[in-house]
Amino acid sequence: MAQGSKGREVAYTTRAEGWSPPPSPDEEELLKCVERDLNIDARQLALAPGGTHVVALVAVRWLASLRERRLGPCPRAEGLGEAEVRTLLQRSVQRLPPGWTRVEVHGLRKRRLTYPLSGALSFEEESSSPETLTRFMQEVAGQNYRNLWRHAYRTYGQPYSHSPAPSAVPALDSVKQALQRVYGCSFLPVGETTQCPSYARDGPCPSRGSPACPSLLRAEALLESPEMLYVVHPYVQFSLHDVVTFSPAKLTNSQAKVLFILFRVLRAMDACHRQGLACGALSLYHIAIDEKLCSELRLDLSAYEMPMKDENKEPPVVRDETGIKSEKEEAGISGCPICQEELKSLVLDWVHGRISNFHYLMQLNRLAGRRQGDPNYHPVLPWVVDFTTPHGRFRDLRKSKFRLNKGDKQLDFTYEMTRQAFVAGGAGSGEPPHVPHHISDVLSDITYYVYKARRTPRSVLCGHVRAQWEPHEYPASMERMQAWTPDECIPEFYTDPSIFCSIHPDMPDLDVPAWCSSSQEFVAAHQALLESREVSQDLHHWIDLTFGYKLQGKEAVKEKNVCLHLVDAHTHLTSYGVVQLFDQPHPQRLAGVPALGPEPPVIPRLLVQAVQETTGREDFPRPLTNGIGRLVLEATPCEASWTRDRPMAGEDDLEQATEALDSICLPGKAGDHLGSSSGQAPSGLLTFSAASASRPGRRNKATGADLGEVEEGKILLPEGFSPLQALEELEKMGNFLARGLGGQLEVPEQPQVQSPVQLQDLFQRDMQALGVLLAEMGFATRVRTLQSDAPLWVRFEAVRGLCVCHPKEVPVSLQPVLDTLLQLSGSEGSVVARRGKLDPLFEYKPISQGLPPPSPAQLLSPFSSVVPFPPYFPALHRFILLYQARRVEDEAQGRELVFALWQQLGAVLSDITPEGLEILLPFVLSLMSEEHTAVYTAWYLFEPIAKALGPRNANKYLLKPLIGAYESPCRLHGRFYLYTDCFVAQLMVRMGLQAFLVHLLPHVLQVLAGVEASQEESKGFVGATEDEESELPGAGSASCVFGEELQMDEEPAASSGLGLPDYTSGVSFHDQADLPETEDFQAGLYVAESPQPQEAEAVSLGRLSDKSSTSEASLGEERTADDGGAPVDKNSLRSGDSSQDLKQSEGSEEEEEEEEGCVVVEEEGEQEEVTGASELTLSDTVLSMETVVASGTRGDREEEEEPLTVESEGKEQKILLDTTCKMVRWLSAKLGPTVASRHVARNLLRLLTTCYVGPTRQQFMVSSGENPPLSVGNIYQKRPVLGDIVSGPVLSCLLHIAHLYGEPVLTYQYLPYISYLVAPGSNSNPSRLNSRKEAGLLAAVTLTQKIIVYLSDTTLMDILPRISHEVLLPVLSFLTSLVTGFPSGAQARTVLCMKTISLIALICLRIGQEMVQQHLSEPVAIFFQVFSQLHELRQQDLQLDPKGCDEGQLPEVAFSDGQRQPVDPGLLDELQKVFTLEMAYMIYVSFSCLLGDIIRKIVPNHELVGELAELYLESINTSSHNPASMEPTVPSTDLEWDPQRSGGSSQDDGHSGTFGSVLIGNRIQIPNDSQPENPGALDPISGMGGGGLGCESEDNALKRELPRSAHGLSGNWLAYWQYEIGVSQQDAHFHFHQIRLQSFPGHSGAVKCVAPLSSEDFFLSGSKDRTVRLWPLYNYGDGTSETVPRLIYAQHRKSVFYVGQLEAPQYVVSCDGAVHVWDPFTGKTLRTVESSDSRGPLTAVAVVPAPHTSITMASSDSTLRFVDCRKPGLQHEFRLGGGLNPGLIRSLAVSPSGRSVVAGFSSGFMVLLDTRTGLVLRGWPAHEGDILQIKAVEGSVLVSSSSDHSLTVWKELEQKPMHHYKSASDPIHTFDVYGSEVVTGTVANKIGVCSLLEPPSQATTKLSSENFRGTLTSLALLPTKRHLLLGSDNGVIRLLA
Repeated sequence: MAQGSKGREVAYTTRAEGWSPPPSPDEEELLKCVERDLNIDARQLALAPGGTHVVALVAVRWLASLRERRLGPCPRAEGLGEAEVRTLLQRSVQRLPPGWTRVEVHGLRKRRLTYPLSGALSFEEESSSPETLTRFMQEVAGQNYRNLWRHAYRTYGQPYSHSPAPSAVPALDSVKQALQRVYGCSFLPVGETTQCPSYARDGPCPSRGSPACPSLLRAEALLESPEMLYVVHPYVQFSLHDVVTFSPAKLTNSQAKVLFILFRVLRAMDACHRQGLACGALSLYHIAIDEKLCSELRLDLSAYEMPMKDENKEPPVVRDETGIKSEKEEAGISGCPICQEELKSLVLDWVHGRISNFHYLMQLNRLAGRRQGDPNYHPVLPWVVDFTTPHGRFRDLRKSKFRLNKGDKQLDFTYEMTRQAFVAGGAGSGEPPHVPHHISDVLSDITYYVYKARRTPRSVLCGHVRAQWEPHEYPASMERMQAWTPDECIPEFYTDPSIFCSIHPDMPDLDVPAWCSSSQEFVAAHQALLESREVSQDLHHWIDLTFGYKLQGKEAVKEKNVCLHLVDAHTHLTSYGVVQLFDQPHPQRLAGVPALGPEPPVIPRLLVQAVQETTGREDFPRPLTNGIGRLVLEATPCEASWTRDRPMAGEDDLEQATEALDSICLPGKAGDHLGSSSGQAPSGLLTFSAASASRPGRRNKATGADLGEVEEGKILLPEGFSPLQALEELEKMGNFLARGLGGQLEVPEQPQVQSPVQLQDLFQRDMQALGVLLAEMGFATRVRTLQSDAPLWVRFEAVRGLCVCHPKEVPVSLQPVLDTLLQLSGSEGSVVARRGKLDPLFEYKPISQGLPPPSPAQLLSPFSSVVPFPPYFPALHRFILLYQARRVEDEAQGRELVFALWQQLGAVLSDITPEGLEILLPFVLSLMSEEHTAVYTAWYLFEPIAKALGPRNANKYLLKPLIGAYESPCRLHGRFYLYTDCFVAQLMVRMGLQAFLVHLLPHVLQVLAGVEASQEESKGFVGATEDEESELPGAGSASCVFGEELQMDEEPAASSGLGLPDYTSGVSFHDQADLPETEDFQAGLYVAESPQPQEAEAVSLGRLSDKSSTSEASLGEERTADDGGAPVDKNSLRSGDSSQDLKQSEGSEEEEEEEEGCVVVEEEGEQEEVTGASELTLSDTVLSMETVVASGTRGDREEEEEPLTVESEGKEQKILLDTTCKMVRWLSAKLGPTVASRHVARNLLRLLTTCYVGPTRQQFMVSSGENPPLSVGNIYQKRPVLGDIVSGPVLSCLLHIAHLYGEPVLTYQYLPYISYLVAPGSNSNPSRLNSRKEAGLLAAVTLTQKIIVYLSDTTLMDILPRISHEVLLPVLSFLTSLVTGFPSGAQARTVLCMKTISLIALICLRIGQEMVQQHLSEPVAIFFQVFSQLHELRQQDLQLDPKGCDEGQLPEVAFSDGQRQPVDPGLLDELQKVFTLEMAYMIYVSFSCLLGDIIRKIVPNHELVGELAELYLESINTSSHNPASMEPTVPSTDLEWDPQRSGGSSQDDGHSGTFGSVLIGNRIQIPNDSQPENPGALDPISGMGGGGLGCESEDNALKRELPRSAHGLSGNWLAYWQYEIGVSQQDAHFHFHQIRLQSFPGHSGAVKCVAPLSSEDFFLSGSKDRTVRLWPLYNYGDGTSETVPRLIYAQHRKSVFYVGQLEAPQYVVSCDGAVHVWDPFTGKTLRTVESSDSRGPLTAVAVVPAPHTSITMASSDSTLRFVDCRKPGLQHEFRLGGGLNPGLIRSLAVSPSGRSVVAGFSSGFMVLLDTRTGLVLRGWPAHEGDILQIKAVEGSVLVSSSSDHSLTVWKELEQKPMHHYKSASDPIHTFDVYGSEVVTGTVANKIGVCSLLEPPSQATTKLSSENFRGTLTSLALLPTKRHLLLGSDNGVIRLLA
């Protein structure tokens, strides 16, 4: 450093905090008062930045008692060290220890509120009626009149009127009362003497918790001590300042978000002003904001304090470390704007050496917002040496520490990899996951804690650095620390010797370098190195890298310094990051010419060297002296990491890298502007699109006095009014003075009367502060250097200067309001007139542009055009207030909240823009992800929100929360709403069919595999609401229409045998959004009016609902729906293909609702019959026995609360499953055979396996009252395991699909899947199955059993060999394997064994004994064989020594039949538990009965098994005849068998053959006389009816017919379906096979257009015969059948050439020269649009995709018009001809995003137009002939075909086509797009398939005459079903595949 500046260096303070100014006396006083009055420990308090308030760390329970108006001493943070508490008070820390929270305490000193305050307003409440223009004008006129009068009085009347001053109250009282009104609670006295002056609260005080001002930050409490008033607020994590500084992308490109923040701030200000409270000098720090951009205003109360006389000695200046400047200099007379003043003086001081490097760097840290002690945002200083040699080697300050540490290669690699990932995934959803960058942070929190490890408590280190305490892993010395860290240094290493001393016993102190003797010496030496000349002359490079222009743009890429935080455009909120202070290269420090020392140099040899040295020190490595005079060793060039040689990157590399950064198209981010090294000024961070901003157009004229009051138009002047009088008096006095006294007329000095402060002035100051705040938001990057506590006038002058210099940077929408608030455009401009703390900056004119001075109410008014607030803001604001106001504790409240929001939502969505949706969506998403509201939000809000979003955005935003609602682990109450068919229909329409099938359907179906809630959860979901005794307001008014959850009453005892209704028909609801408003919401169900027959029921129901809250009030709907029984069920099955389905089952459901209004109490017999008749009842969905028992008749509810819970739990589960099953049946019919098989059946088959996973699912059901005997008596009697009961609904749905589409589903889809499940695994280790494979085996056997029952005899015989080889043998190989273990051990093997016996027995019974001998002898023999093997192994026991063989090998054993087989000794135990004597007895007896003598032929070892069976009988007989004492003989592990075993085991005494038994149907019946001991145990029904396994006929039938369905597959349909289920779902190609599936005759003229609806179950066709027809696409017959239309629309007058569907409102648009919009469900015309002049008809039409509701039409004069079908009139009109005469517009296409439309002309010309601006983006001659058709595809691709025989693929804005296809003979006059392929059709009846991708490919097929007659006129593709619809000139449409 130059000698001259040495003396001026600032002395270092030992505390590193020396860089921030010490707290002022005011701030210290506030801290002391809070500590004393609120009893909070001083360590737990910290001043907030700016010193306006105190942040306190307090216990949650203390805060809770404060809310209840009890104030005790705040507990101390005992477990936390002082350093920890200090850290917890830092802004960036978000996680606090449990039980602690932070609050903000704002204080007002009473002694400064003694001045009088006048002008208290009459507090008028905001009127609830909507504002009208007349009322607005009247108010403006009245206000203008009053203002002008008062202004005139103040100027001309007041000086001479000596009337007493208007009454003024002390400010203290006024403020106190206003605060109480605003925050809705009264002051609580605190402090030593709690005798505060008592006062009456005169304002109305709302009850606690409902503050009068909605968007105001709420107050936890208002406190008053003798000296102070306190307002306690919750802690504000993020302020608007954080958003504009650290997350500017959150507001970028969204005008609406900025305006909405302003809207909420104005609302809060308006409410405060109405209550008589001024808001103070607001700044960006005063607006609290959260992730959802919900802004809340925090008042600046300190602005009320008037400085006392004795405190006001110093002139008002900006406090600055460099000393006090005079006011004139501060006011920015030099051209530099005032906000840069401080920074400018700092830079100059440093450059000229007046301040030290340390001080300068610390000030830069402060200006960048870095905070001392904040782990995430601590100040940074550079590392200057590496400590290896005495005084270290200097580092290269031109490179960042990160770059020096990691090396250029690593940084280039990071940048390149992230760039490639960005390019690959950049177009993906959400924020790009990878953004090209080099470094992630300058100083991370981990590094900070490692630096300070010696002084940081162990718990904190374990929380942040490493979870495990490893003290020796932390760097032990300064050399090691410096070498290890990639981050910069912290100030403590330059100032604080204590940082080296460890507080941990097991962590040594941090070693200082060897050349220092102590830490004090090291700190001094380190400081000296920082100030040395070598560092000083290069420090500006480091500043450029850390705070300057090398953070952005090309320079950042060149210096490998692209910082992630600045380029990732993150939208999450944060309170730290990287801040750029300079956008130009920083000047170098002037260190003096090194050759000019105090002594003259020795001349001779060194002259040359001295001269060269001034050019650049790098050229000569030579000894240097540092500032202290010691030698400093210089680095040698060979050590690359520290030398200064910087090879320049190749320019082309740099260009590429920079392009990568630019490709992150995020306009408006700071980087694009600040990075440029040219002299351009950086523009603000908030950029807005200019298109939608409205300028202030209307100026409201001030109207005169109301004429009604004045008679005959005369102006009545006040009595004695003489305007000339004062002038005459003055003239007289002047004459008198001049003539009489010879003096001059002088204006007398007015005595300075201190007029009281006017409240109105304070309000005006508020508005000026708001203007300054808005400007600061716009100029965020330029005002960064203003101090946070700068006075208002300083801030005003700064922003006024900026507005004048850079007017373009102010966002368009904010220009008028800034102009109004800050009076920028006045003739002389506004000047700060007064700088007093309580004065406005300047006086507003009484009238400006016809309006009174600005006020919040005026700016909010829709009639003042100052701020262009969109019309939906008030509704959106109300929606958000409602969302915030309700605290949701349970389901009932959740439902009420969502229902109330749904009622508000219509108003919000009616005219919302995409920008508004961005504000609304986070609230909906959070509702969808919260437990208590998820289901209701989906049910109520999904449809309207998804409709507004459109399919693409709905998938992007709503898919994940929807999956969450379906996947949610806890059993959500009322979940079955999400499984109703009407809700699933909404999902299909709004998400798109393909997205629904692929992403959502698997989650929807998952519920069928059993959602068993744990008992605790079920208690929770009923018990949670019991204590509230349904005290919700109005218990019904806000409750929803949804059937009111779960009915808790029992059914009439007589209605069925079980006391449980049969819910086969499911529960059917409307789409709630379509409910008429008149429905009776109070009753909670809209069937309510009808009287209910069961009076007694109703009584108990009422009692019950009192117990359990409104949510369980009644299930009227469900009951009515299911007691309808079979008829409803049939109806719902039929409705699968009926037209009502189209409108989400609307019409039919309504009729059903009517029928079901009365509850029918059915007789028991009737119920039985219903269950039997309905083919696919859910008979298997058993709800464990307890449930059923619990639901018996129960008059005395009160005693039995518990079983009630269980019952409701079971009912809820049953409703859920039944609803889902009904929905799956409806869906399977709706989707058609191929899609149902591909998506529904495949998912169900996967789920079937899931039903059996896990040991609990494999436990036998223990059901009381029902003991199916495991013995001969009931060979085919199933012993259900839990998995069987869980899999019931899945099987029922699978069989329903088979019922719909016929037997082929069983044989071609289910059986191959079964053989896949049981196929031996390919893995090399056969010794263990995994649990999934084990479950798969159980599922396979269960499903096979179901299938065989439904197969016809011929089919069964045909596939019997396959069943034997592909199912039975693989299963038996696992079952009898001696080496394969089961994960669940013997239990799973036993279950599989039982199921397999049952299956083989079923087949035996079906096919008879002879066939068994032919086909099944092998499986039966294998099954019996295992007993012999086990028997032999037991005898050879001693020879099996596992130790004898090698590690990896299993011992082999020779069996008596000559085979040697490996055996796993560990498995013997498991096998013996399974193949017990009892099992032998069971299979021997049963197969003897089934097979008779044949058993001797096919089972070689039948004698051995027979002996085992006899042993079993003996073991029973010897133990006792009493079946109960049989247990000891059974291995203890098999206790599950006991209940069954005790049933009928001993009846076989004495005759083991049991040939006396009789075969009855499927059961071998033992004659009754053989069971003397326990009669009835083998009763045929044996409790089956009660056990809920369904009717006997269902479960135990040997054979059942599959009913014939109209949709059964046969002929061509069957052939196509077989092919289609074999195609991989990943196959993206379209395959055309010419299989004719259906014909649709009916049009009498040629078919001109065909359009499938989005759900692909209907399509529309338009024809020359002037009709449009709606056809169903359900499969019928064998391919030759013909279908009739469902609806014919015949309102057209000419031939129809266009038909399409408007997706969002689900309307049809058809055109014959005039456009007709009509409803496809009713056929009603909604609107017709003629072309504007009758001569030019419309020639082309296209609909804009969802969420838009616009139609675009082209008329013959080349004009393009847009019409919104919801609003009258035209939206836009654009002329496209442009003097070129390109001919008629033949075809229109709109891009999938709706942002561009392309028109094709008859001349071959094409024009691309931007739909938002109307600008023509491109026009080009695309073809030589007439353009026939255009389609726009994803990815800005256009496909066009022309009469010149070509089909061309274009990229929207590229000149050359991507592909060009020529058709040989005929032009391609019709085509459709499938994925990345185009399917084309020509007049020659040729169908072609062309690729849009590389390489181009084309294939054509000629249609055969038998499949297609006539000439092809139109073609449409069904993308999900992969079918083609072909229309011909003879009026017939054919469906081909």
